[in-house]
Amino acid sequence: MFRKKIIYICFAIAAAVIFSAGCGAPSLKGAEAETGAAVMEKAVTEENKEDKSETIAAKKTDMGEAGPGEEAEADQGEDRPEKKIEAFAETVQEAVSDRDLEALGDLLFYPCVFITGDEETIILEKKEDLLKQNPDMVFGDDLMVSVANVDTATLKAGEEGVVLGEGTSAITFQEKPGFGLRITEIRE
Repeated sequence: MFRKKIIYICFAIAAAVIFSAGCGAPSLKGAEAETGAAVMEKAVTEENKEDKSETIAAKKTDMGEAGPGEEAEADQGEDRPEKKIEAFAETVQEAVSDRDLEALGDLLFYPCVFITGDEETIILEKKEDLLKQNPDMVFGDDLMVSVANVDTATLKAGEEGVVLGEGTSAITFQEKPGFGLRITEIRE
């Protein structure tokens, strides 16, 4: 579609140059013709570069050589925020399923709110505060089942962030400037 627009623009410029060359002053004909020709050449060159980059990206993807993010960009275009959300959610799911406090602590934005199954609110000021908690209290059955049942490909960011979980047991994360996606609340 983008290629067709460039071709139409090139033809419109070429037609304008041809018509103006026939009607314009003799001293301007050469300058306008060169400008029109330069514009057409530039548009064709950009189109060729676009074709080559698409071909290279497709070959890398087919051969399994795509670097981080290249496959997502080639396949999804503007869906990159959703891909980042999905990847982060999968990392959180893995930390929860492994009951790994250390890994989960690396994903938190401090201070982080932790609400226990008894509705007690604990503010985690640093990673050590999380590591001091009983893993059975952090990784309760409700939270583990709730987080494991989420299809990460369907997650969308809302006003409060992205909620990973079902019902009352969930993990909320959002984009934090300078930190990327980070967990802001754990609700057992």
